[in-house]
Amino acid sequence: MQKKFLVKEENKFEVDKLVKALGISELTAKVLVNRDITDVEEARTFLNPDAMDFFDPFLMSGMSAAVDRIIAAINSGETICVYGDYDVDGMAGTALLTRKLRQLGGKVITYIPRRVEGYGMNIPALRQIYKDGARLLISVDCGISNAKEISAVNGHMEFIVTDHHLPALEKITNAVAVIDPHQPECSYPDKNLCGAGVAFKLCQALENKINGTDIQCYFDDIDLAALATVADLVPLKGESRKIVRYGLQEMSSSNCVGLRALVKVSGFDEKKISADNVAFQIAPRLNSIGRLETAATGLKLLLCEDLAQALKLAERINEVNKARKQLEKEIFVKVDEKFKNLREERGGNIWSAVIDGENWNAGIIGLTASRLAEKYHLPSIVITHGDTISRGSCRSIPKFHMKDALDTMADLFDNYGGHSQAAGFAIPTKLVPEFKKRFEEYSRQHLTDEDFIPTIRVDALFDPAKLTMAIANEFEKLEPCGTANPSPILACQEVECVEAKVIGSDGTHLSFEIPAEDSDGNAKNIKAIAFGLGRFVTLVESEPVNLTYYPGIDEWQDKRYVKCFVSSIEPVADEKNFPTREQLGAVYKFLLKLRGRTNSFDIKLITEKFNAVMKKDFPMYTILTALEIFQEVGLLRVDEDSKTFNLPAGSKRNLEDSRTFRLGNN
Repeated sequence: MQKKFLVKEENKFEVDKLVKALGISELTAKVLVNRDITDVEEARTFLNPDAMDFFDPFLMSGMSAAVDRIIAAINSGETICVYGDYDVDGMAGTALLTRKLRQLGGKVITYIPRRVEGYGMNIPALRQIYKDGARLLISVDCGISNAKEISAVNGHMEFIVTDHHLPALEKITNAVAVIDPHQPECSYPDKNLCGAGVAFKLCQALENKINGTDIQCYFDDIDLAALATVADLVPLKGESRKIVRYGLQEMSSSNCVGLRALVKVSGFDEKKISADNVAFQIAPRLNSIGRLETAATGLKLLLCEDLAQALKLAERINEVNKARKQLEKEIFVKVDEKFKNLREERGGNIWSAVIDGENWNAGIIGLTASRLAEKYHLPSIVITHGDTISRGSCRSIPKFHMKDALDTMADLFDNYGGHSQAAGFAIPTKLVPEFKKRFEEYSRQHLTDEDFIPTIRVDALFDPAKLTMAIANEFEKLEPCGTANPSPILACQEVECVEAKVIGSDGTHLSFEIPAEDSDGNAKNIKAIAFGLGRFVTLVESEPVNLTYYPGIDEWQDKRYVKCFVSSIEPVADEKNFPTREQLGAVYKFLLKLRGRTNSFDIKLITEKFNAVMKKDFPMYTILTALEIFQEVGLLRVDEDSKTFNLPAGSKRNLEDSRTFRLGNN
């Protein structure tokens, strides 16, 4: 479906105010204003988060009670169990808190469940932890949805819950303390911490109470908190922004031996590390061990004190990550095939993607759901069946609140939890058909066709040929970028590109150049790279395109160059070029004839031959849109990997069942 560029409306007064007060470019000022940063001092702090003060951790509801109970446990030699979630946030937060408690003299054991045990606490694990001698349990990145489990062992162990997820419908009433900034009664100013971020605040409070350490001077293991913050996709503003800015600086020379080893095998030893490096190279490696084996191994790495042993563990995790990538690819092929079958069965009239299958790895289905949601822009859920219990992982689109949807079906789940855009659940296998029916009905009732249009919020229209090193340097001050502070998005329209070619070992990336001139009028093209967009090479080399991009700096042989990091490529769309019914019929008849001679799918060749036969000059946008409509209603199957196509036989299809067709004819 054609992406829609939404150029944010300019507030010239606020932009000019920041330009004058801070001495920054108009382009940078626009980005700040588009993030609702209009106050001069707020903008100054945003560009220099080091100057921001930490909030007092004791402002968190439950913090004082938690600190007092932990100090009592340390002083009495009581065994404390730190119980974490099985993702990067849980592993890093558990390591961070465990390292601090041990440093303070605490006797600590740890527990991270396997994914097959399900999200959060489970009663068998709690009973085993009690048998192992723990009488105080501190959760990290989980627990807020575990009122039932805590009640089941009440009287045997005491609990301190630290979490950052939205509270469940059932409130926890029998814990020593519940620390979660999302609790209605919590007045803590920053609600955007991840689980490890909350654990970091608990460590600040402990150090302050026990040793009198100034909160503003406490940075122990902040790189672990930064790793978790980026990996867990929490908003990078406020304290989280400060945590990530400081943490990235510490990461390549971390005091945590295990993290240092992980950074080394990820290829960033003694290199400057960005939030993107963490998100796409470092964190996925740590996540992989939890997905395919057990997150306890990842925790073991982060708690390791011997560098040689840590490097061995990190190398093993690196190999597991390679296996994860292959398994993820295999599962997605199966999920994608099931989705296409489902869409064809419904003639394209589909409002959600809930795909279930037998014995898919529970640690991979979240990644699969993300790819499914990204590819088809639908609320997407992938469910893997067990004998009696099935597990689902959910990813959403901006206009659909996933947890709100699950709340209406809470009676079906053994447990569930999550956010507006991501969630997970465990459900009796026999209830999966009922869940699929109710989720599709809910989606139909709460979404409109317009809600499915992928939108890209653009900070400004800006010709990349006008980029300078000064602008690129200034944009570096906007780092770290991520959730709620995305990399600034600039857009340009109807750009003619040159030197287009696919790159990368598997040909998935695209390199090209944008014609430009230097200050003397000499040709000096701007280099551009588009990761994961190699499939657009034909479009880029054939027609002008619309681009969104981020200006960055490339370094090669001690020289620095301005470079465009392209995030989306779209054909130039025009309402008059949207295919009519007659044109759709002509394209389909042409495909039938072409299929009789070849099954090779080459969009450039298809467009050229169709125009030659029809004696027309349709742009590639018209043909691409026609092909998308055919795929939505099940008239066309395209295999992206083999670049082949097929025209499935079946009953007559209704074009109105294609959302692309409906939207184009509104």
